[in-house]
Amino acid sequence: MKGLVSARAILPQDPFEWILIAKGIGIILVVVGHFEPETSPTYWSEIRKLFYSFHMPLFFILSGYLYNHGKYSYGNLIKTKAKRLLYPFVSLAGIFFLVKYAAGRVVALEHPVNIESIYALLTDPANSYMPLLWFVHALFLMFAIYPLSRLFLNNLSILLLLLVANAVLGSNYLVFGKVLANMPFFVVGAIIRENGKLARMTMGADWRYVFVPLVMFVLAYVMRCSVNVVSAYAHFAQLFLGVVGSLSVINISHAISARSDKKIKSVLLQIGYSSMTIYLFHTLFESTVRIGFPQILKHIQVPFELIAFVAITCGVVLPLVFEKKVLRKHWVTRKFVLGLA
Repeated sequence: MKGLVSARAILPQDPFEWILIAKGIGIILVVVGHFEPETSPTYWSEIRKLFYSFHMPLFFILSGYLYNHGKYSYGNLIKTKAKRLLYPFVSLAGIFFLVKYAAGRVVALEHPVNIESIYALLTDPANSYMPLLWFVHALFLMFAIYPLSRLFLNNLSILLLLLVANAVLGSNYLVFGKVLANMPFFVVGAIIRENGKLARMTMGADWRYVFVPLVMFVLAYVMRCSVNVVSAYAHFAQLFLGVVGSLSVINISHAISARSDKKIKSVLLQIGYSSMTIYLFHTLFESTVRIGFPQILKHIQVPFELIAFVAITCGVVLPLVFEKKVLRKHWVTRKFVLGLA
């Protein structure tokens, strides 16, 4: 990581340093979860399912925690989030349209460009030609909806309303499906932020803060894998798993921030600082390794674990290099791809 932008230099003595570390851990789990070749062994599929139960809830909880209700007017908030989220959404949709349209004329793609996938980009990005944009799409809509709901309801009422709506309506519908399914995590983050006593009870660097949610997560995950959960209660189970799994990562991040080796901390801070870039570009590099590595060494039986290690490392490191060497060099890419002023 030497030579990359220093997150520590950007955020000196930041009391929220643990948030960047949590993002760093979280995005590594996302990159691991997105590595899924057809030759994956059974244990790898189980690891992926485990990570999927909490890695995206973690980012929504952190977003809710960072949201400071009433700090900005609604108009300024939407303007700020449009620059941070919608500019990259539109820019990357255009870039990947061109890339995938050209690539699709040569090889078969898992998510090709066609009329259906273009329409899905606005209504259901997870099923579009650029599935990763679902997170950006959902997060922007949350920032648009949540402040308005706070005009009429408190956090607990909003959370209960969302859980009931998920149980009754489900989340398999266009535009707002992903928002409804994931907004409870955003609200949980806001609740912890606004309740100091709850924050002190659930977050800290002491080993007990790591141990308790980790044990709760393991027990809940084993139970969910062993028992058929009625669909109406599935969202309650997912909320619990997502929250305790996220708290495990958050409290590990607190411990790393308080006690860990400076090199480990520095690497995780850098990864966390560039987590959005890694999220949006990691599959480009990861897929290149997944497809190209066996072709280059087609006469040698390469262990799955070696391919996974190389692909995941490239998926984390190369977007960091791409951000530093290209995206931050020009105002156009800083503004429209990174969403920075």
